[in-house]
Amino acid sequence: MKIALFYRVWFDSGEELLKAGKKLGVELVPINYQDLILRQKENTFEIFWEDQPLSNFDLFYFRAVGSATEWSNLLVLYALAEKIPFVDEYLGVWGPGRRLKSIAGVILGQNQIAYPQTSFASDRDQLSKEAKRFAYPFVLKISKGGRHGLGTLLVKDMQTYTRLCKGRIERSSFLLQEYIPNDGDYRLFLTGYKVLGAFKRQKKEQKLILNRSSGPSESLKRVPSEVVKLAEKAARVLKVEIAAIDMVIDQRTNKPTVIEVNEAPQWRVFTQRTGIDVAGEIVRYLIRKASKK
Repeated sequence: MKIALFYRVWFDSGEELLKAGKKLGVELVPINYQDLILRQKENTFEIFWEDQPLSNFDLFYFRAVGSATEWSNLLVLYALAEKIPFVDEYLGVWGPGRRLKSIAGVILGQNQIAYPQTSFASDRDQLSKEAKRFAYPFVLKISKGGRHGLGTLLVKDMQTYTRLCKGRIERSSFLLQEYIPNDGDYRLFLTGYKVLGAFKRQKKEQKLILNRSSGPSESLKRVPSEVVKLAEKAARVLKVEIAAIDMVIDQRTNKPTVIEVNEAPQWRVFTQRTGIDVAGEIVRYLIRKASKK
């Protein structure tokens, strides 16, 4: 079996995937988008890597997309034409633009999945007007996301908001979200829309940056069933087959609320906290999906 692993910038977890693939007897081939070439003739086209057509692969795994949206769209069109399965499924429905937090939030809400009250703005003045509608503290997020929670910030008062706005608003679109009172957040990892496990991070109201994988936490031998159920539903709704999901229990209602659904997540901290071989579980899932071709 031969699986294409598409990436934009090589990553530490990529090495773990290659080792897991070798251990499980599958050829996992890392391919940088920049090394591809497309040739079109009349009504057909072919995509090549190292002068070989990609049709000899059993599955495409888009480990990361980022700014390679043009190539990812072309590769999905190619996969559909050649009947090559790919991960994640959302790429074939909405394309990579679905990864924006503003779009993901709307889809979650439309499917009756508990999600914080949210406003989206791409203009600094409009953002400031919307901020007046929110009670402090509230959460400010970069719509396109940020690594390790660096795009998610807790706004405790007007002075904090003013400092955060300087030098940031002009560069990105933002989400304003209500702060959900909680006693800590859950980080769950899923493959094939199924929860592998979770750990719980301690409450971090006093920290500027939220939703970081690092920090005090505890591994969970048993994850609350309502948390598992909602996480799996959120992954299916957004068609993210391999995901890390952040959730909290709303202390006002005692019900779980989805905070983030992360595509192409890192898992080093998750493995350290839970002991779960995430790289191995991902490759096993890719093998199962490719075998259904």
